[in-house]
Amino acid sequence: MNPAYLLAVAASVLFGSGDLGGGIASKRTNAMLVALVSGYGALIGMILLLPLVHGHATRADLMWGALAGAFGAAGLALIYRSLALGPVIIASPTFCLIGLVVPAVFGVIVGQRPSAIAWGGVGLAIVAIPLLTLRPEGDQRYTAAHVRKTVLVASLAGVLVGFFLISLAHVGRDAGLWPLIVARIVGIALFLGALLATRGPLVPPRGARFLSFVVGFADVAGNIAYWRAVQTAPIALVATLVSLAPATSVLLARPLLKERWTAAQFAGLILALVAGVLISRG
Repeated sequence: MNPAYLLAVAASVLFGSGDLGGGIASKRTNAMLVALVSGYGALIGMILLLPLVHGHATRADLMWGALAGAFGAAGLALIYRSLALGPVIIASPTFCLIGLVVPAVFGVIVGQRPSAIAWGGVGLAIVAIPLLTLRPEGDQRYTAAHVRKTVLVASLAGVLVGFFLISLAHVGRDAGLWPLIVARIVGIALFLGALLATRGPLVPPRGARFLSFVVGFADVAGNIAYWRAVQTAPIALVATLVSLAPATSVLLARPLLKERWTAAQFAGLILALVAGVLISRG
């Protein structure tokens, strides 16, 4: 077995567990504050890796990185907020699917032609999301209004993630880490500006501080695993495995957050994962 596929699975697990960690931390404090501190962790991780990743970033690469940072920062805060709202089995597949669909639709607008496989994934996504919202009978933890709010926040997060991916796709392959570093700096600056404007705290409470910081390292580790995987394996197959990240979030949420699933939600989760695979392959 090609070790690259193990790295892709590791990236998927790191992304999924990192998202859930940010969501859990956001139950204890402001999601924007969690995203700010995770940004510090990610930035430190990338700076430490600079000597190992060579590349030359053009001015255009850095500008696209900055734009990706703005979209990514807003999207990350909403991801953490949607997961904090819960249930995770609704939030995680929703923002991941929409995050994949947005670039596909954008590609059509600019003249690209996604494959029939990708469009099949989009069709499955349209079926999967309503199934995910069907609550267990008698479950008083999440009202219908709460579920609608989670879907809305997760959907907005997915749109922003989609534009983050579109912006990042314009960064040259030989740009190295600098565009990603610029993206993180822009995100941190935006979070700091928003928190200062609202006179919010700049340091999370002790119960969320360490987790928020570690989440940033998980994100960087996931990016490294993904980057190494695509060096020796087809990017389509690597992206397919990475697109399964919601499975990690959902499976961990069951014991950690005591989430209950309906049969329809489980079917929706399977459809969502298949949809993500198809869109990634297309």
